[in-house]
Parts: sequence; structure tokens; C-alpha cells
Amino acid sequence: MIVGLIAASLLAGAGLGLAASESGGFNGTGTTVTQTPGGNSSSPYILTLIITTNNLFNSTIGDQPAFYLVGPSGLGSSANITLPAHHLIELVVSNYDDGNASLSGPQYASVSGTVSGTEMVFNNTNINSTQGSSGIELRGAQTVASLPAGDISHTFTVPSLSLNVPISTSSTVVAFFMTGSAGTLTWLCEANCGSGADGTGGAMVTAGWMTGALTVG
Repeated sequence: MIVGLIAASLLAGAGLGLAASESGGFNGTGTTVTQTPGGNSSSPYILTLIITTNNLFNSTIGDQPAFYLVGPSGLGSSANITLPAHHLIELVVSNYDDGNASLSGPQYASVSGTVSGTEMVFNNTNINSTQGSSGIELRGAQTVASLPAGDISHTFTVPSLSLNVPISTSSTVVAFFMTGSAGTLTWLCEANCGSGADGTGGAMVTAGWMTGALTVG
């Protein structure tokens, strides 16, 4: 069931602990699970990212937000993320940024390119639990097709895949999408969270911060 899938995914890769890698690579590889949203036996490939804000860009600009890969040795650069071609990807992004940013366009508040055109959002507001007679009863996932623009800190956007995953403040977002043929694509954030008066400098245009390559192969 989807609740079991998401719980397994979060335990495997979304926390501050280290995500295991079956293939040993530190290139976006993560653990696999045995159930897809459609309920068949295929195994999604898990891509786990975190976003932090206290990253020194340089002495002139100061701190900037950045995406990091989570792997077996800790954090790695997101400048080049490698994913298998023609494969179902489970994207898990834990965001530690509690501020919002203006979007490059209103369309980036909507989810696109994912399975069912939705994503799941977990945060302090919608996650809770109750101790029941049969054990702990968990509540949490909010499945959405869009987010209020004022709640968005960042996006994970891959134009070549028509993929856009808006990421709300201080939350974990889970989404499923398919890769296509082999090639080198660009991923980027479409929330103007960098330096400069319009927020489009610094991290926004620097690989490994708010943009990078997505190698599908």
C-alpha cells in the first residue's frame, strides 16, 4: 500500500541518517523498495536530496541555499545526479528552509510530470500519531497537485521531462516520475532563492547549489 511504501522510503532515505546504496555509487543511487504506486513488483530507484540554507557561497554574497545528495558516506554534491534510463524514480526531498521565494512563473506552483500529477507533503503540521489499542496509529501524508505560492521555498524542475516538484517550507516532499532515454538533462530550482535584488544570482546559477546536470543512462 502507498502508506507502507512512503514509510519505507522515508526511513530509507529521507532522514538525517545515511541512505544505503545497493549499487555503491554516490551519484543519486539509493535503496529500492518492492512496490510501486501501481502495486506491481517493479522497484523504484530512490533519489534522496536535502536542502539546507547555511552554506557559505563566498565572502561577498554570504549564505545561500543548496541541494545535496544523501548517500552512504554522508552528503554529496548535486552538481551531477545520475539516474537510470526508462525507470520509475522515487524522489524524496527534505527541506530545512523555512522561508519562501518568488516563483519564476505561476506554473511552478503546480506539480507536473509525476505519477498522477501529484506529490506527497510531510511536515510538522500534517504528521502526527496516536497510541491506539493495537499500537501506534500514524497520520501524515498530504497528497497535492499544487501548493500555495507563498508556501514554496524551492522547486525541483527538469524541463526536458516536463517535471516540476514544488517544495514547501520545512517539509519533506515525495514524488514519483519516469526517466526517458539516455542523455544529459538540466535540473534547476524555479523559485528565485539566490542572491541579488531579484534572487536569481549566486546559488540559482551555480551547479551543485540550485541547478546541475541530470545524467540519465
